[in-house]
Amino acid sequence: MIKRDHGGNVGEISRIHGIDEDKIVDFSANINPLGYPPGLRDAVIKEFDSVLNYPDIDSFDLISGLSKYHGIDQNSILVGNGSTEFMYWIPVVFKPKKALIVTPAFSEYEKGLAISGTKVSYFQAEEENDFTVDIDRLCKCLREGFDIVYFCNPANPTGILTPKNDLCRVVACADEIGALAVIDEAFIDFVEEESVKEEIFRFPNLIVLRSMTKFFGIPGLRVGYVMASAPCIKKIREYKPPWTVNSLAQKAAVSALVDGDYIRETRQYISSERKFLKNALNEIPGLSAFGSAANFSLVFMGDGIGLNSTGLRDRLAQEGILIRDCSNFQGLGDRYFRVAVKRHEQNMLLIEKLKAVIRL
Repeated sequence: MIKRDHGGNVGEISRIHGIDEDKIVDFSANINPLGYPPGLRDAVIKEFDSVLNYPDIDSFDLISGLSKYHGIDQNSILVGNGSTEFMYWIPVVFKPKKALIVTPAFSEYEKGLAISGTKVSYFQAEEENDFTVDIDRLCKCLREGFDIVYFCNPANPTGILTPKNDLCRVVACADEIGALAVIDEAFIDFVEEESVKEEIFRFPNLIVLRSMTKFFGIPGLRVGYVMASAPCIKKIREYKPPWTVNSLAQKAAVSALVDGDYIRETRQYISSERKFLKNALNEIPGLSAFGSAANFSLVFMGDGIGLNSTGLRDRLAQEGILIRDCSNFQGLGDRYFRVAVKRHEQNMLLIEKLKAVIRL
């Protein structure tokens, strides 16, 4: 029995099934299949003695690097221990009474809101529309009275991208009623041109969440950040504990941001291999993969397969293949799973194993 709701449970699966960790292929966590940038290891080793001192409490070099990377003023950026840290601090800081979460969505939004006692409602993207969000209907729902709205773009786990102009309509609607708009852009690096980051200067109610985990392949270093108006950042900083980003993580993140070749190669590779994986999945009888703008695909399982998503996950885990069971996502049932885009040979292995398990 797998205990963790999230993906990336390599150690747990290794213990349960007696499989060496290096023999497990993890499709449950959406990490860059190219690994971390090639110069990152040397950057960490070079700065290793920095662990003898406290980390820079202001993360000055990292915020400077992010400012140059995004073209955003330093006063509008705050870094933390992954973007998840801010999912827990935002409700504490702003104390919303009623929240609206666009689903299917990451479960940590709701968990963070629970700490502040916020009442949570859901706006469900409809399956019959391939999980595309109806913006008019969402704005109508927002006007019923909410203090904060959460929207992931591209969405997790569906991978659906909402165009920037449509998303700005949601932010504007929230602004009209005095609500915060939290836009989680954990996967926007693959389509950076659709980011709403520059809109923080237009909308004082906009908070953009970003993560370096997925695109830059450094989940173990825990680096995330928020971009918002300077007054909003100042307010969050007043509550945020010091030293949540360690010295090595700061140095590694700075080096990753300036590797233009790695960034271009990642976008090209994901675009190509994502198409291959989707087509290969759709060729398996009973499976239907959705289109995605991120580095993963959501897959629907037909009734004829004979397994639900949990059963499929557990069966593949015995083979050393991890997939993300999506049955615990709000608005999805036990016929959905998510798989990350990996190396081509690994994607081929996934297809092979899926065919074998589904035939059983």
